[in-house]
Amino acid sequence: MEIINIPTKNQLSTDKLFLSYMHLISTRESQEIYRVIEPVGSGIMRHCHIDKGIESVYAEMEYYMPAYQSDRKNFDVLEIMYIAEGNAEFELMNRQFVSGTKGDIMIFNSQSASRRCILGKNGLSGLSLIVFPEDAVNTMNRILETDKFTTDNFFYEIRQSDSVVTFPADEVLETLFKEMIKFHGEYSTFHIKLAALQALLNLLTKKHRRDHTDFYFSGTTGKKVQNARKIITDNIDSDISIEKLSRQTGVNRTTLQKVFKEMYGVTINEYRTQIRIQEAKNLLITTSLSVTEIAGRCGYSNASKFSSTFKRYTGILPHEWRKQTI
Repeated sequence: MEIINIPTKNQLSTDKLFLSYMHLISTRESQEIYRVIEPVGSGIMRHCHIDKGIESVYAEMEYYMPAYQSDRKNFDVLEIMYIAEGNAEFELMNRQFVSGTKGDIMIFNSQSASRRCILGKNGLSGLSLIVFPEDAVNTMNRILETDKFTTDNFFYEIRQSDSVVTFPADEVLETLFKEMIKFHGEYSTFHIKLAALQALLNLLTKKHRRDHTDFYFSGTTGKKVQNARKIITDNIDSDISIEKLSRQTGVNRTTLQKVFKEMYGVTINEYRTQIRIQEAKNLLITTSLSVTEIAGRCGYSNASKFSSTFKRYTGILPHEWRKQTI
């Protein structure tokens, strides 16, 4: 395979941010394949140029040290990451902690550079849209034949945030990001470009407002709350009370609840429900277990309550979701 790397003007900014820490392996199907260079990490990244101001990067990482991220402050840039498999914990330059797991969207801006990243034991795979707002708004106005997009309304609140915005992807976003990951062969680049623009439009219609009251906590407290999240994730079939989590992690109940909400954007109970629904989806797709059996594996002793909760999050009942998905 021929090795080619002719950066465009827009790609030069992308190179400065992260591509200079990778080795180009090949160019194929209009996409560049890179190997991450030590000591930044170990893994493979696939880069596709969407249009001026918008890039997509699919990554399969075994470990990752975000050495390049201090350069973010020199650019007005967003990284919109969808986690397809695995999980990651990020310690930001301002000592805040954020975390994402399978099915999550994480949006980093110029202010939210990472100083440290810890991947789950099986690594991480996902797709990021790298967006330079000044160029991206011109691109979207040109393609969509409008003048509605400006730098003042293009993810403005997120760009001003001092932390990372993270939330579970809804069905539409999940589908669009998975399309960007899976397409290969003839017309694949066109599919990826269309899905990327649709994903940006979808995200722009959502409001991810944060409380602008700064809330800081020590690195020790952050690590303890990370442990609380791990306990919940590892015991998805159990209703571990907040009191028990408090005792196990050594953080008082009030602090645990407050810091957990600040780090992950949802309450402890909301987070538990989200990961249960995500696991239920996985089991509905990959097994022939009955809805009652899946309910039990996801911590619900009552199948009716499980179905009601599933419908509240997805809009349809579990058996209907399985029928539509498989």
